[in-house]
Amino acid sequence: MALLLGACAPPVRPPAFAPREEVPLAGVSVGKAGWPSPEWWRSYRDPQLDRVVALAMRGSPDMEQAEARYRAAQRAVDTARAELNPQVRGLLNGGHGYSDVDVRGDVPGAPGNAQGFQLNPGHSWSNSGAAGALATWDLDLWGKQKDAVAAAVGQARAAEAERAAAATSLQYNVANTYFDWQAQQARIGVARHAATSAADYRELVALRVKHGLDDPTALDQADGRLAGMRRSVAQLEGAARLDLVQLAALAGVSPKELGTLTPSPLPMPDTRLPPDARLELLARRPDIAAARWQIEASSKNIDQARKAYYPNVSLTALGAFLRTYPDLGSGTRTDLTIGNIGAAVQLPIFSGGRLRAQYESAQAQLDLAVAQYDGAVVQAAGQVAQGVATLTALDEQRVQVDRQYEASAAQKRKAADRRAKGLIDDRTWLDADMQLDQQRDARLQLTSQMLSANLSLIHALGGGYRADDLPELPAARGGEDSTR
Repeated sequence: MALLLGACAPPVRPPAFAPREEVPLAGVSVGKAGWPSPEWWRSYRDPQLDRVVALAMRGSPDMEQAEARYRAAQRAVDTARAELNPQVRGLLNGGHGYSDVDVRGDVPGAPGNAQGFQLNPGHSWSNSGAAGALATWDLDLWGKQKDAVAAAVGQARAAEAERAAAATSLQYNVANTYFDWQAQQARIGVARHAATSAADYRELVALRVKHGLDDPTALDQADGRLAGMRRSVAQLEGAARLDLVQLAALAGVSPKELGTLTPSPLPMPDTRLPPDARLELLARRPDIAAARWQIEASSKNIDQARKAYYPNVSLTALGAFLRTYPDLGSGTRTDLTIGNIGAAVQLPIFSGGRLRAQYESAQAQLDLAVAQYDGAVVQAAGQVAQGVATLTALDEQRVQVDRQYEASAAQKRKAADRRAKGLIDDRTWLDADMQLDQQRDARLQLTSQMLSANLSLIHALGGGYRADDLPELPAARGGEDSTR
């Protein structure tokens, strides 16, 4: 009967849609193998950046939360594994009691006064004590508890991958903010030089207007240009201060605890890309690894829910000893020793739809996990493709920006030569100098954008994360039902 009822368990069906196995991407040509490396930020050879990243990894609230979730998932695995082991419960009980018995009643069928009776043995004091042990062991013949352990392991591995995702995200944000601060510092230097040139230009125009050589409107134009230059300096300085606040927030410290950061030249972004057109996203990104482990955990939950239809077989053993003194002082004592060992079988016969609901809920969780996995893969592919396209476009722009800079530099050299010969005054030379500063700023902005795009691509590729032990996806079963 137990076997017949257990056969009513539903089969495990595969997901409604197959998880993606590959992420083909076009446009990725020659590059470096094994990029990015696990500690990719060290390739910039910037001790300041290394220090800030290390500070953030130690004190970030996001990392503390991810670490706490991982530890909780590990403890859940320990709890599930402990259910496979035998259990022994002990009992020790002692009591001191008082009794006063007075029994009154009628004797059925007795004539007259003989119908009534009364018993009153009096009161007494008693002691009693009991000691026992109960041992139980679920044999887990069908592997239901082992499936629970596997599901807990899947959740723990997912939490581990999520911790890695938090780390890669933190490292990317720290590096991106740090290099943005460096870019702001470089641009501030250029903007201050341009403001100084604009101030000198304004002084020359003011002298010419004073002596009637220029129209007064020329001075208004010079004042407007100088105000615009100084406004750019103020904006850049404010942006740099905001970057420091963001760095401190990422590291979970105050801005003072960041220490003094020294400006340094921006590194030239590396636009070389990995040679693999699929980019090995399934092993590179921790969020994809976490989603895959969620699929594994959900699959095991289905197995566990299905095996709830099967009978539970367990071994039990009981040993107990009872001693009572029903009437203290009388010398009367009662001892009772009990021992029992045997097997117990429990089988759900009627659950009111509970088991079916649990099974369907587990199946829905698997469908959700597969959908989230596919979404993570598609999103990752889009981010990588966008990063590749952005770097390619910026690299093409760099050629034109360099040409504009060289043209402005040549114009300034010619203006300086003509100025030395007395053919032009300082206004023309200062104007050429300010135009060259504009091109310097344009080059810095483009370098900063390329560096940011390069960091974004590193993050899209998982930031150096590698997973070499991912579970197989439940997609290769061809759509047939399977009991796994």
